[in-house]
Amino acid sequence: MRFHGVNSGNCALFVDTLNVCFDIEVKGFKQRSVTSPNNEIVIKGPQEAFVENIRTNTSLLRRIVNNENLIIESVDVGKVTKTKCAICYIQNITNSDLVSEVEFRLNNLEIDSLLSAGELEQLITDSNELGIPEILSTERPDKATKYMLQGRVVVLINGSPYSLVMPATLVDFMSSPEDTNLNYRFGNFLRVLRLISMFLTLLLPGLYVAVTSFHQEILPTELLYSILASREGVPFPVIFELLIMEVSFELIREAGLRVPSPIGPTIGIVGALVLGQAAVSAGIVSPILIIIVAITGIASFAIPDFSFGFHLRYYRFLFIILGYISGFLGISLGLFVYISVICNLRSFGVFFTAPFSPKDISKGDSYFLNPIWRREYRATFVAPKKEQSQANISMKWIKKE
Repeated sequence: MRFHGVNSGNCALFVDTLNVCFDIEVKGFKQRSVTSPNNEIVIKGPQEAFVENIRTNTSLLRRIVNNENLIIESVDVGKVTKTKCAICYIQNITNSDLVSEVEFRLNNLEIDSLLSAGELEQLITDSNELGIPEILSTERPDKATKYMLQGRVVVLINGSPYSLVMPATLVDFMSSPEDTNLNYRFGNFLRVLRLISMFLTLLLPGLYVAVTSFHQEILPTELLYSILASREGVPFPVIFELLIMEVSFELIREAGLRVPSPIGPTIGIVGALVLGQAAVSAGIVSPILIIIVAITGIASFAIPDFSFGFHLRYYRFLFIILGYISGFLGISLGLFVYISVICNLRSFGVFFTAPFSPKDISKGDSYFLNPIWRREYRATFVAPKKEQSQANISMKWIKKE
């Protein structure tokens, strides 16, 4: 007899004359109610988020996808904790090889405990040199459902309010559930802003160091004089003052996250204002450097995914050092290596830069949104069983006899 059900709080029912028993789930416990998401705020969309109870989370998905093809497979991970995980996919859309790969990785984890979605993400993701996240995590059931309808696999973990979506590409980390709820023109405008913010977060401080150290001739004369005048009383080299301000900004950000929530925003705002003004008044940094650091920090907040934003913030320091050592040449070489590595990455067999590299000319793959009546095909890089998601003429009310 298996004791796993009884150990987890279920009831074993024995019936006379039968050589089998029934494992009945009767346990009950306190749990958090379904509330609005904390980290993925959406204005025009459902205000529901996953909770720590896996049964509540599967019911949220089932309520949105009211179809018999929605498959939810239960897998226990961890020899001691036996944490329940649910593999969710739509049977007649998702590629069977993708489902098999996810099942294989979850069933071949020799660990004692699994406590969070973040741990599972690290255990089943493909390793890469840059530490780029290759699995998308979300606390929104509507976002997870949209990816399932595209042919992805969603994994839920008992005890964690986050779901894992796989495979994930660069486009997914730069997208938000808000995009499809808006007119495609507004959604594309937001995506352009995020694309700009990604380059600002990664390269702006490094470009500033490169220009001020090696390439002053590309600046207009008035701007160059202004920069020189602002740095006249600063005793430190530009690399040192930039690193001081970047590290200080990261400290303020981390402090704002760790302190109690009522005073967290106060520390972030007051700390940045006081620290920046005091540093300029003391002659430690130049005013234009404060502007560069502020723009970089604001741009990093525009990245929808926290893990990918953290990755950009981390490698920003590498491009600062490259810009200080070799100017534009160092940044160009670093960017070449960076792009080469991400073009070679795969997430569950899918290229991380799909559909751009390798080039895919299918109708359903693009960073920018088409009008909703022209989104007739699913992305083909996940090889869905059904490529077409809606009819060629979806709004039949327009067609008149």
